[in-house]
Amino acid sequence: MIYREPAQEIPVFGTYDVVVAGGGTAGMIAGLGAARSGAKTLVIERMGYLGGQFTGFMNTSWTCSDQIKRCVGGIAYEYFQRIEELGGVENPDYDRDAYILYDSERAKYAITDMYEKEENLDALYLTMVTKAIMEGRKLKGVIIENKSGRQAVFAKQFIDCTGDADLLEFSGSHYEELEPENQHPASLIAKISNVDVEKLKEYYEARPKLQKGERYLGHLPHAGFYGFRLAEELEGITLPEELEYLRDWFILFYSTPNPGEMILNMTGTTALDGTDAAAVSRGTDMSIKRMWQVLPLFRKYVPGFEHAFIAATAPALGVRESRKVIGGVRLTCETILNAQKYPDAVCSYQSPLGYHTPDGKDITFARMKPGTAYDIPLRSMVPADVDGVIAAGRNISVESKACGSTRSMSNCMTLGHCAGVIAAWAAENGREMREIPNDTLRRILKEQDIYFAEADNETTVKE
Repeated sequence: MIYREPAQEIPVFGTYDVVVAGGGTAGMIAGLGAARSGAKTLVIERMGYLGGQFTGFMNTSWTCSDQIKRCVGGIAYEYFQRIEELGGVENPDYDRDAYILYDSERAKYAITDMYEKEENLDALYLTMVTKAIMEGRKLKGVIIENKSGRQAVFAKQFIDCTGDADLLEFSGSHYEELEPENQHPASLIAKISNVDVEKLKEYYEARPKLQKGERYLGHLPHAGFYGFRLAEELEGITLPEELEYLRDWFILFYSTPNPGEMILNMTGTTALDGTDAAAVSRGTDMSIKRMWQVLPLFRKYVPGFEHAFIAATAPALGVRESRKVIGGVRLTCETILNAQKYPDAVCSYQSPLGYHTPDGKDITFARMKPGTAYDIPLRSMVPADVDGVIAAGRNISVESKACGSTRSMSNCMTLGHCAGVIAAWAAENGREMREIPNDTLRRILKEQDIYFAEADNETTVKE
């Protein structure tokens, strides 16, 4: 059944140089990148705050090292230093630490404070982009909906930081999307309080067999405590049939800078279509149920959790994979692991390629050679069939088994920064974003402290 809506007049909220759809991990930095480049900018965010996974969704682990030196710069690094100034990070070594843990509430305040200092920048919360206004293949505006009703917003350039490539879908752009059963599963994150972290560490340190590869990272400097899965902890334990799945389910738990606080990040639901509202609703319910199923096992079988309780859960499900832009270049495991270079690179980056198996039971890692980094080309961010829009965040063009690296939060921030700068350039010059010359692209991004790896003996694509 289809309901045909009558034509109506819609008030115009405003006209901007750059509009960012989505103020999450990538979008909050995209807004700053565009505004600081001289563009009048609006960030439209569905939640009541900025930062998405990095702040309110409580995903409080950050990586910025190529195992030898820091490979994240620009506004992302500035932002993290601000969180550190607020006491949200404990003595990090940005050059060496594989993972740096931070406090998400301080991160939320830090980005709010940074936005208040920008004259060219507006943020509109609790607002969804619901439709694209097209002129041929050119995106000219969007329809937004919030407590004030429906309104139109116009801009010279747009940045899709929705995570799900919503803006591309609304504009009619072609995109890639795997069948749900082949995608990375989704998770709902929780904060667990009243954990005796020292007792927990002592338990694992006394049991070397539990310290297997990526499973236990308690000895990494400044990384706090990390643990994957509970198979060994539950060995020999009789479980009710409905809880048997928890023996080999993906369950990640790690400490934060706050005393007695742990983050629980476990697979909540599999085969989820993150663009289907009904499916996301069912997946959220399943994720909450699984949190409450695993908590009693922690309290009974993992020393240090005896008196722990769930203090908060994220406001929405964390979807790892959905729609992705189809541009001129698609990143793959091979191009990433070979540290491939591109003439239209917007940045270079390194982090482990973490692949969450679609069955929800495991995560596998592939690592790059220390000291190397791969390029992300502009062509992996700009759709081939629509003008006036660029994608930044987890929705860039990348194959499923490689997106565990490109969607890392520090990289999403950097991509947001780059997209903001490029969109501001296009708005000022009356050009399309794909038309920015490579030498201009590299120069203006380097001026803003974006990290680029030297080619050395690594593979370079010449075009």
